Amino acid sequence: MVKADDIDRACELVDLVRLLTRWLFHWDDIWTDAEQKQSASAQISYWLQRVLEISRTELESISA
Repeated sequence: MVKADDIDRACELVDLVRLLTRWLFHWDDIWTDAEQKQSASAQISYWLQRVLEISRTELESISA
């Protein structure tokens, strides 16, 4: 059975990928704007911590 925590973590990682994709298409704007660059830096710090927390979580086996 899939646990709610697994789904929540998967959704968080999807959100991260969406953020990275937005940055990919707007990186020139972000890089040249100090406020956007500071915001990106704060988001990077948050996501780095979350990915480390998620990676330390023991994976449960999924059964249908």
